[in-house]
Amino acid sequence: MSQPPISVLLIEDNPEYAHRLCLELDHTSPGCFVFSHSRTLLGALEQLNQADIDLILLDLALPDSQGQAAFNEVQKQAPHLPVIVLTTQEDISLSVRLIHDGAQDCLVKGRLEIDQLARAINLSLERHQMTEQLRQLSIIDELTGLLNRRGFFSLGKQQIKLAERSQRQLLLFYIDLDGLKYINDQYGHHEGDRALKKIAEILNETFRSSDLIARLGGDEFTVLAIDALQESAENILARLENHLHISNLKNPIYHLSLSLGFARFDPDSAPSLENMLIEADNALYRFRHNKENSG
Repeated sequence: MSQPPISVLLIEDNPEYAHRLCLELDHTSPGCFVFSHSRTLLGALEQLNQADIDLILLDLALPDSQGQAAFNEVQKQAPHLPVIVLTTQEDISLSVRLIHDGAQDCLVKGRLEIDQLARAINLSLERHQMTEQLRQLSIIDELTGLLNRRGFFSLGKQQIKLAERSQRQLLLFYIDLDGLKYINDQYGHHEGDRALKKIAEILNETFRSSDLIARLGGDEFTVLAIDALQESAENILARLENHLHISNLKNPIYHLSLSLGFARFDPDSAPSLENMLIEADNALYRFRHNKENSG
């Protein structure tokens, strides 16, 4: 079965050079690449939001951004895409900095052979895939398959920065599984693990695939819902309660219960992820206190 073509975004201000480069790559490796082109960094960032891109070829001499700043902005917008930098002249110190900051390769355009570029693209994708696999191992909770604490804070802070720049609204939910100690004591830790995995399943059913869902540790979960204010927190909580109810109907041994609180991200005040967690945790405490007092 043939591999799908590699989707390459070329950010290059010279249209003649860009056209020739794409033609030569296609001639060298027919059907292996699909190209998008932007002459400016701003146009490229818009394309990144609208299309599925596998790899970026970035010229550092753009009308609206130059040098390291252009690479840094691309990294902010697409931190998990491999980037090959194209320069007009060799600058060893700049190349070292760029590689250190995450560039896959730095190539000088005047010395660039087209088969060398094709090889660099393929090697960059392979290295990137291996790096992503290792990264996934370090940020995923082994029991539930959700993000772990490290993964949530790493990706969550990126989403906070994007939301602040794009004036997007976010919701952060802090969620505790009630009575995990009771389940462990009564039915064993194996059953406790099953309960945690069931909560992860319910959260995945409730929230969207674009939301960040994490197990922070023990019985604590959190969700950063992206663009969540298109629907109210109350609607999300009602959906969560319904999925929890359906799950409990299938379990005659014990029922799962959750305590939760949430916090809103307002881009005008731009609270940190840590402060949002504190606010949501305080709301969770009030929720649990009210639940216990109501019997």
